[in-house]
Amino acid sequence: MNAIISSIPRLFSLRAVILLAAVVFALAGDQLVLVGWADRVLFSILGVPEGASPASILSPEALRGALAGRGLAEPLWADIAVTAGLAITALYLTLAVPLMGAAASLPVTLLLGGSLVVLQAALMFYHNAWVSLGEVLTLLVAGFVLMLFWLQPHTRIRSLTDNVREARLRLARVFLQQGHTDDALEALGGCPRCEGELELRYDIAIQQERKRQYDKAVGTYQSILQRRKNFRDSAARLAALEKLTPDSALMQAGSFDTTRTLLMPEPSVSRPTLGRYEIEREIGRGAMGVVYLGKDPKIARTVAIKTLSYQAFDDGQLQDLKERFFREAEAAGRLNHPAIVTVYDVGEEADLAYIAMDYARGRPLSEFGKPGRLLPLPRVLDIIARVADALAYAHSQKIVHRDIKPGNIIFNPDTGDIKITDFGIAKISDDSRTRTGAVMGSPLYMSPEQLKGQKVTGASDIYSLGVTLYKLVSGETPYQGDTLANLTYQILNKRPRSVREFNADLPNGVVRLINKAIQREPDKRFASAATMAEAVRRLAVREAGQEVS
Repeated sequence: MNAIISSIPRLFSLRAVILLAAVVFALAGDQLVLVGWADRVLFSILGVPEGASPASILSPEALRGALAGRGLAEPLWADIAVTAGLAITALYLTLAVPLMGAAASLPVTLLLGGSLVVLQAALMFYHNAWVSLGEVLTLLVAGFVLMLFWLQPHTRIRSLTDNVREARLRLARVFLQQGHTDDALEALGGCPRCEGELELRYDIAIQQERKRQYDKAVGTYQSILQRRKNFRDSAARLAALEKLTPDSALMQAGSFDTTRTLLMPEPSVSRPTLGRYEIEREIGRGAMGVVYLGKDPKIARTVAIKTLSYQAFDDGQLQDLKERFFREAEAAGRLNHPAIVTVYDVGEEADLAYIAMDYARGRPLSEFGKPGRLLPLPRVLDIIARVADALAYAHSQKIVHRDIKPGNIIFNPDTGDIKITDFGIAKISDDSRTRTGAVMGSPLYMSPEQLKGQKVTGASDIYSLGVTLYKLVSGETPYQGDTLANLTYQILNKRPRSVREFNADLPNGVVRLINKAIQREPDKRFASAATMAEAVRRLAVREAGQEVS
């Protein structure tokens, strides 16, 4: 019932009245007094027989008699012409006039009315023919007057509608710029045929690809193709998304784990983004996630992006994990030292957190910790001294690295530069164990107190740096175990293997320095990282005969 009531205004709108009038005129126009009056006026204007008066023409029969007296005949095609004229006039009034507006349509209407009079005169004087164009003229004049009443509110409504559509488009663009693709699509829902709507939907689909929301991107591309089949490369992108393998499909946001890369095998699929950073390629993997080479498009800066997968942690610990992650990352971001990688930004997606940091060119020292690939001793001592200096600076800022190892020290052989990476990350992984007995850091380099879960201080970094030195001069580590439990037992209870077992030519001073750095009790190690750096430099001068920078 409500639907019927709501349809009444549409059924009896002025447009419907004009269309209905055109039908009535076509079927019975010659029977209407008003239409007959219009023909009488035309006949009197164009010339009636001498002594006749328009007022004496009271009926269609009388008009036909007067026409016959003038020798004017109605052609066989007259009814068809009048019907066509009525149809064209009705379409003009209901479609063209609203689009043109009152100001533009008024002169056009006057021109059409004058053309009808001229056409009737031409038929009378040159062809001795009469066509009842009064029906068309009546519909044109009366219909235009009615449409003037309709145009004013219609123009306002159309203006408001256009404003609402434009506002929805602007709102959708704002949502898209903020990364809220779902809200952007919802804003476009009330603007299905707006100019620029398809372009905006396409941009939303691209953003969904980059955010790894592949199911949503498929739906958006499908909605675009339903409206326009060949819109840009939507069909190709849709086909590429539909061809993704099950493993690739698992890479959607919410299903990331530490073993899968964000990059897609299909070249037609957009490269993913993390925040504002565009992912270019994978450059490494760790216990917590994948490291990517990325780019900040706003300032054309190349960055390294380290990811931390939430899938590696228990749901009950996730909120606490996030809070500590951002707190540690913020602290690391305050570090400003030439040997420490600068942290630029930190953020999170649905399934992971990430840190954007300075891209340190070079190779991890782990590549130089293997037999046959060891660096010269003077170079190793120089590196260890500079790392110790950087740790001393970090410790002065109340920040402990917790995961010093060769893999977290980047060395550039061409320039000699070093960079320590991953400040603050190890604390998150170490405190959030997800499997019984699993430690997500680097147990081979962990201090005994760190393995015990005790409070970690700068002495723990000194221990790890001592193990790193052990590795760089021998290619081995002080302890070796088949399992984590066995390795932990050895570190906590056994004496370390002598570094001389693997490098018999190592100077005594280097052996003593290593042994002091990896003492089981923290108070027996170097008092500080600065003290260790000074000891390394003295050792370099005494043993290698070369001053260390």
